[in-house]
Amino acid sequence: MAPGYSKLATFMTEKHHPIIRKYQQLAARDLLLLQAELCHLECEYEAVVKQNSTFKDERKSYDQDWLLMHTAPTRGFSTEQWEISLATRAKLREYYSAIAQYSDIASIRQPKDSERSILNEWIESASLGGGCGFIGRDLGGIEQPSVYEAVYHSDLAILSDSHGEGDLFTKFINGPLLAFYHYLLGHTRATLPIDPENASVGDNSSGLHHYNPRHVETVTNILGTVFSSLAPLVSIVVLSFVLDPKARLGLVCAFTVLFSFSLAIATKARRVEIFAATAAFASVQVVFIGSSNSMT
Repeated sequence: MAPGYSKLATFMTEKHHPIIRKYQQLAARDLLLLQAELCHLECEYEAVVKQNSTFKDERKSYDQDWLLMHTAPTRGFSTEQWEISLATRAKLREYYSAIAQYSDIASIRQPKDSERSILNEWIESASLGGGCGFIGRDLGGIEQPSVYEAVYHSDLAILSDSHGEGDLFTKFINGPLLAFYHYLLGHTRATLPIDPENASVGDNSSGLHHYNPRHVETVTNILGTVFSSLAPLVSIVVLSFVLDPKARLGLVCAFTVLFSFSLAIATKARRVEIFAATAAFASVQVVFIGSSNSMT
């Protein structure tokens, strides 16, 4: 494949690595300019309303009767107040639309530094399969850094839909645990080819390994489910063997804390949801203790 944007786009889509720049500073500046335009229109409208209120004819009633203001030209009066109203309406729609778009873009996940650096190195290095040979200001590093340099890291967004929930447990699986697996077994996997049309052997081997994000996400979900289930299972088993009331009370407290801790690191549940689930879990333990005491 010829080097350039097409090659980069293919790599991004096939390897679930679409990273783009948000240009948040430019977007914020645009919002400020729209805000300034609205402020100007607001002042203009208030000035016209104030001026019209001084007249002795129908113009003094324009702010109380929109139809009178709208049909003013048919009676030979100025439509300035109505025109400013229409301009304000159009500008407000543009302003609100820009705010909504900015909010949506700003909420997109920022890529990890390793994701950014791998993409940047791939673009520059032919030995990794990239070597796109960009010569523009955006990716060629001419007159300014490439958009994938570290200086723009906080302004980048990754569009992949397979990056998990973003909780601590997911970050651990995708970080240290995946690196440990790669150290033990993953390095034996086939590397990505420099030329995707030929096998990754010999000089066509890039040295890069790719793990399908969806497979990693599946493993993360399975491990997360097992991890979250351990606290309630272990608590019931342990409490069934402990008969001392004080020891049972201590174990209930310990397992309740462990359960809430598991929810906090293995899910992105809100505090109120964690509180409700923890209260329900504690109640289950109390009911189990009560029923087991009645049986003995």
